[in-house]
Amino acid sequence: MIHPKVIFASTRPFSLTASVIPVIFGTILALQWTSVHWTTFFLTLIGAVFLQCGTNLVNDYFDHVKGADIPGSLSPSGVIDRKEMTPRQVYITGLIFFGLSIIVGLILTALTGPVVLYFGIPSLLVGYFYTATRYALAYNGLGEIASGSTLGILAVVGSFYTQTLTLNTEIFLAAIPNALLVMAILHANNLRDFDTDKQIGKTTVAGLIGRKASRLEYYVLMLGAYVSLLALIFLDILPLWSLIAAITLPIALKGLKIAISTWDAKELNKALGLTALLHMAFGILLCVGTLTGILL
Repeated sequence: MIHPKVIFASTRPFSLTASVIPVIFGTILALQWTSVHWTTFFLTLIGAVFLQCGTNLVNDYFDHVKGADIPGSLSPSGVIDRKEMTPRQVYITGLIFFGLSIIVGLILTALTGPVVLYFGIPSLLVGYFYTATRYALAYNGLGEIASGSTLGILAVVGSFYTQTLTLNTEIFLAAIPNALLVMAILHANNLRDFDTDKQIGKTTVAGLIGRKASRLEYYVLMLGAYVSLLALIFLDILPLWSLIAAITLPIALKGLKIAISTWDAKELNKALGLTALLHMAFGILLCVGTLTGILL
């Protein structure tokens, strides 16, 4: 019997803001057209968290099988390395979380209609095939695009849809800062693992474009979140209050300073941590600012 604390740790709870924040943000954007449907909101939130938990666990399993997470590596989850769970237990637990997300998704479909499936099914497939099979997205240079389009875009737009049952171009545009920071997290991870990924035959964007260009991409993703935020406010897609998220810029600059100065994996792991922190802080403040602007 696996201890619940071990299962909780295996889900990488510190990373779950990546699914929580877009759901909250999409729901806040919906307030411009409707009041919050709380049952739908909580189901969307729980479903997104279950889906990310399943993704984290299944990814850990396949990374272990493929030799990406060797003992002592800087991978975010260590339950297999510490022998707290066997690889099979990690995989099965991941499938259980996927199953729970499917159940929640079917309930949402019954409440809001079949359009929800257009958000849920691609996210589920990306979550599983991110590292599964020889054609894994993360091992073939598609990891950042896959994560940016699902956790970055679809999570925001889908949460908006479950509240309003409508879609518009502005909502897709409003999700861009979140998508860029989600992609930045993955790219920072690939910068850290630049050498080890090549050793195991894992192809990432960083590996394809080289060290100099991959550093430039990191700059574009990190600072692009702020540029796109300003553009969204200028276009009146987001309220001026959303600009409060810009006070997180020092976190971004600190991460960029590390990434531009070294290729030491342990130092780049700090940049990765700062990027994840930036996504959380930026997202929370964006939600607070946007909500304030809408209510006022």
